[in-house]
Amino acid sequence: MPLIELENIRFAYSPEEQPVLRGLSMSVEAGACVALRGDNGAGKTTLFRILNGLSFPQSGRYLFDDTEITHGLLKKQREAKRFHQRMGYLFQNPDVMLFNATVRDEIGFGPRQLGLPAAEAEARIRDCMALFELELLADKAPYHLSGGQKKQVAFAAVLALNPEVLILDEPLAGLDRKTRERLLALLAELRAAGKTLLIATHDDALCQSLNAQILTLEDGQIRE
Repeated sequence: MPLIELENIRFAYSPEEQPVLRGLSMSVEAGACVALRGDNGAGKTTLFRILNGLSFPQSGRYLFDDTEITHGLLKKQREAKRFHQRMGYLFQNPDVMLFNATVRDEIGFGPRQLGLPAAEAEARIRDCMALFELELLADKAPYHLSGGQKKQVAFAAVLALNPEVLILDEPLAGLDRKTRERLLALLAELRAAGKTLLIATHDDALCQSLNAQILTLEDGQIRE
């Protein structure tokens, strides 16, 4: 049974506008790596918002681990917490994700919201800062960082939750060569560890390195 299944999804931002997604269907197995391509405005971000429970289709069904994800379900605090713990989302623009006073607080926000014991939360913070080589930036304010550093802090904050599924919107865009190579290696490690990856990208090297299944979003539908 697929971990993620979308059935005939239709989504428009208003009744007066043409739908962005028109009868979109797709399925993703646990542990798969999917690269999603499509022109600007094709609906990749809209699809990712639906997958993360931030938007909801006007028709069709979204099932995650055989449970239909609806606005009503995610209004229940326990169900929402369980769902968002399993699903990690890296936005293309990290500025929309960063709101804490320091890098350390940013990475630790998610684990603390989950109610993890202090020792485990601290361990996750240390591990994720080391993973992205952010130790020297721990007490810096995220809004003072470069674009590449912000993206790494945002990614570290996502990984601190240890989600099963990682939905990544152009994760390597705007990075210098060294950082890009390090994150590409990290993505390969996450894939090998069995994480489910959905990545919006036009980066051929990334797709080849991860042996990703390539899907294209065109005219509101998925095409292989």
